[in-house]
Amino acid sequence: MKRGTSSRNGIGVVPLILALVVVLAAGILLYRNWQQERDVTKDEPGAMSWTSGSTTAPAFSLKDTNGNIFSSAQLTGKPAAINFFATWCPPCREEIPGFVEVYNRHKENGFELIGISLDTDTRENLPGFLMNNKIGYRILFGDLATARAYGGVSALPTTFFVGRDGKIKNVHIGYMDKDAFDKEVRKLL
Repeated sequence: MKRGTSSRNGIGVVPLILALVVVLAAGILLYRNWQQERDVTKDEPGAMSWTSGSTTAPAFSLKDTNGNIFSSAQLTGKPAAINFFATWCPPCREEIPGFVEVYNRHKENGFELIGISLDTDTRENLPGFLMNNKIGYRILFGDLATARAYGGVSALPTTFFVGRDGKIKNVHIGYMDKDAFDKEVRKLL
């Protein structure tokens, strides 16, 4: 081939490969979500109750905002909510004031609320975000492995409600208002 010319076949190969990768990834995500839905029953929009509460919450060890390692083993015997969120997520930001209020109301009863931040490019915004929202519960820096362990968290916010026995009792995907959050926390106490 002469210098400065291009092959017609070479021009279309890269976009074709990218399109195939996107289609394959979408197919995998759809299949995984379909598999998850087979294992749960839906009670209301945005909520999924794990069948018979038999799924143990996956273990994790993540850094908190001070650089300390927090292990999920520290939640043993405690009712807990684990909320996957990001600072750039509007519904996440909207539900946090209600979460703060409910947490403050029930923390003396042993209730634990853990926020797992899935911020990547916006991690530096997290300390200011915590101060502005008066968040007094523990915030951890999440990772892909933890999100995958919890069923491949595919939407934010997603909140897991874990009983004293360490079993996932309920999962709520999407925004959750203060009253609905309080109702789920009371079920755990």
